[in-house]
Amino acid sequence: MPHIKLECSSNVTMDFQAFFADLAEALVETGHAARLGIKCRVVPAEEEYIIDGSKSYQMINLLFRLREGRSKETLETFSTLGMELMKKYMKKEVDNKQIILSTEIKELIKGQDLTFNSVR
Repeated sequence: MPHIKLECSSNVTMDFQAFFADLAEALVETGHAARLGIKCRVVPAEEEYIIDGSKSYQMINLLFRLREGRSKETLETFSTLGMELMKKYMKKEVDNKQIILSTEIKELIKGQDLTFNSVR
């Protein structure tokens, strides 16, 4: 863990590989995420409607799915790291007031959400 999903409108252009590499490094540096457990993916929307339907608007939601047990402070740190990194990568869109960014954390319940990792 964590599983990281970046959901975005179809008009978002970003160096996703660089973004995920930077995010993974930042999460590992906290001491609360193991590099071997980090899995990231992008899920672009096929259709979206943002604010008034204008195609100039964009959105990104960064979803962290984590095993339960981390402190509230750690979860807030993960959200903040993700938000600051999105702002950095989407600076032009932020400055032009054309993007909505959000983070979300879902804690997975031990024993109910199972993982098998043959990479270890």
